[in-house]
Amino acid sequence: MLWNSVLSTPGAKFCGADIANFYLKTPMKRPEFMRLPYNIIPQEIKTAYKLDKLVHNGFVYTRIIRGMYGLPHAGLIANELLKERLDKAGYYECQFTPGLWRHVWRPITFALVVDDFGVKYKGDVHANHLISTLKKDYDVTVDWKGDLFVGIKLVWDYKNRTLDTHVPGYTKRALHKYQHPTPKRPQHAPAKAAPIQYGAKVQTTKHDTSPYISADKVKRIQEIVGTFAWYARACDPTMAATLSAFATRQSKATTDLEAEVNHFLDYCATHPNAGVRFVASNMLLALHSDASYLSEPNSKSRAAGHFYLTKRNDESFNNGAILTLSKIIKHVMSSASEAETAALFYNCKAAAPLRVTLMEMGHPQGPTQVTTDNSAALGLIKKTMIPKAAKSYDMRFNYLKCRQAQKQFDIIWRRGKNNRADYHSKRHPIKHYVNKRHDYVVDMPRQ
Repeated sequence: MLWNSVLSTPGAKFCGADIANFYLKTPMKRPEFMRLPYNIIPQEIKTAYKLDKLVHNGFVYTRIIRGMYGLPHAGLIANELLKERLDKAGYYECQFTPGLWRHVWRPITFALVVDDFGVKYKGDVHANHLISTLKKDYDVTVDWKGDLFVGIKLVWDYKNRTLDTHVPGYTKRALHKYQHPTPKRPQHAPAKAAPIQYGAKVQTTKHDTSPYISADKVKRIQEIVGTFAWYARACDPTMAATLSAFATRQSKATTDLEAEVNHFLDYCATHPNAGVRFVASNMLLALHSDASYLSEPNSKSRAAGHFYLTKRNDESFNNGAILTLSKIIKHVMSSASEAETAALFYNCKAAAPLRVTLMEMGHPQGPTQVTTDNSAALGLIKKTMIPKAAKSYDMRFNYLKCRQAQKQFDIIWRRGKNNRADYHSKRHPIKHYVNKRHDYVVDMPRQ
């Protein structure tokens, strides 16, 4: 959202800063003690510090008075000291958004992730004030172009007020790590669509009865899911639903799941460098909510959400997703409308802290527009329908009614074909993935 704020604020710029050796040499309130086996210490260290005189029962005992790598609370005490130093210069951490900082009067906002600073500022004099404050106590590297932040490549176009974010080479390195070859035919779908049983009165559920795989192969699948989970959040939301489905089955992986994972890796090899494009907006949060009923094993349904920043009164405006939600609803839903209500609950609950963050960044929020394609769910929330047997989702149902009454959300109905969360709610045919992919990501040049 900070990047969107830079694009949407006339005259604002972005730069990055990094503190070297952030965890080291932080004074500790009380010392810690450590013992080292004497036989693992290099000989040159033993000689330089005359450690042979300090050995006791095969160990050398050390008193630690400053922060060092491996100390469990090294990050905490380093962060507390940084806060103390920044506070003296007028910088403060926002009350409800950890890692978001502002100045008491200067037009500067920055995100702090461990020792990486992503800084939005208006006027070089204010950015220089922050940098000079940090340089009093730390070795600081400054990226005035703002090309990189927390491992994500940023391609700024201040003239057209757009930003492309991607992680070049990430997929290529991952595929090499897992020794997955380039597919002979391009694969444009992250997962195979569920087959439709034409002519059947009842669509039956397919159960995975294939044999379990070895522990080594299970671990490989778990590593693949973990590797691409961050990448999906950072710059390729088209993977979200597929990775969520893998995560629920990976502990008891089968040969069928292994084949699905290889299918997914083919998709990654076909589209190795996805990026998200953000454009200038009015910084108003909006989201689309959708659900797929009984689309997952064990009679489970899936909730999906597409969160973006939009312009006032412009429903056709499309922007890069600041958050993509795709998760299996843990309870069994008794109807499609109940699944849609559960999806609205999950999405509105996730939107509540985003609204607060935007307000702390200086962007006031009216009622957040929430789009759903289920008229029954909307009718229950807006009291145009009388609920019966609604106890199974009573809490979610009343949460939404309460937040709607407080004017935090404005839940509206629109046709399903215009719902941008539909892409993340289920498995689609390849043609649908191809036609809709450009609405969510841009394919960056291969590195």
